[in-house]
Amino acid sequence: MFKIVNNNRGMALLLTILVISLITVMTLRFNISMRSSLTSASNLQDNIALDYMAKSVFNAARAVLAVDASESSYDSLHEDWSNLAMASMYFSSFFERGQGGMNIIDHSGRLQVNSLIMLKESEWVVNEEQRNIWLNLLSAEEFELGEEEAEGIVEALIDWIDEDDEALGFGGAESSYYQGLETPYTPRNGPMEFIEELLLVRGITPELYNGIDGIPGLATLVTPHGRDGKININTAGALVLGALSEQIEPDMVDGMLTYRDYEDSDLSNTEWYKEAPGFPGDIIIPPTLITTSSTYFEIVTEVVREQMRKKVRGMIARGSGTATELIYWKIE
Repeated sequence: MFKIVNNNRGMALLLTILVISLITVMTLRFNISMRSSLTSASNLQDNIALDYMAKSVFNAARAVLAVDASESSYDSLHEDWSNLAMASMYFSSFFERGQGGMNIIDHSGRLQVNSLIMLKESEWVVNEEQRNIWLNLLSAEEFELGEEEAEGIVEALIDWIDEDDEALGFGGAESSYYQGLETPYTPRNGPMEFIEELLLVRGITPELYNGIDGIPGLATLVTPHGRDGKININTAGALVLGALSEQIEPDMVDGMLTYRDYEDSDLSNTEWYKEAPGFPGDIIIPPTLITTSSTYFEIVTEVVREQMRKKVRGMIARGSGTATELIYWKIE
């Protein structure tokens, strides 16, 4: 007769293996969780550090502009604010970990879109001088626009920023046009706030906005900041300089750029262009259109820490003295 014997030892061994397996799994999961928490905490710490680094670099750029205002009454591309590569490297040495760089872009050397209309006797009317500059710019052969296309874009721009809802000319566009689009929207009917709004205006294509094949786009030639219409000829690009008068030819623009590049040239007076090589003495740029000082500056800073990167873009208005006003700040 057979006798059944309970194998308690085998059962105990099996239970022990199961318990050890469970403990091992739980330990691994806990380890993974802890590593994830540590990584998250480290990333959070690095992100906070990046925020402070970005603000530090941004404020350093503001300080450069403030110092420049105290040292000079005019602004040109020979000044420290326009050549910040060395300053960026020096400033980065203050960070224990990470690097930072800065760049300052003068917006006063651009066409002011909001100056297309002006207040006259308590009424907003078209600023004909500014309208002509826009037509000169858009008629440049680089953009390959016909005369009617250029006029239509200018009219649509005026309609975008004026307060009424009546389309100007044949190329203008108001609510009736924009509401009829596949994705309808309403025109601002007020001062443009961000340069990206240009893409919403009738006739302005992404190619015209961004540029193509080395040709600058309106995004780098136009600004929504400022309403006096004055352009700093010390910092304006070639296409903007050429738009200041329909009499200015490309070789005259080259002469202006050459004269401007000489460090010994006196760029404090708005009439320096008369001294430029090949510039005829009988061509006069209206003094109401030009200046040699700048008010609006775009500051771009980029900071890097470990594998993380942060880019900050902001706009500064520099008033009288060394005061600077922050218009906006955004993280990209």
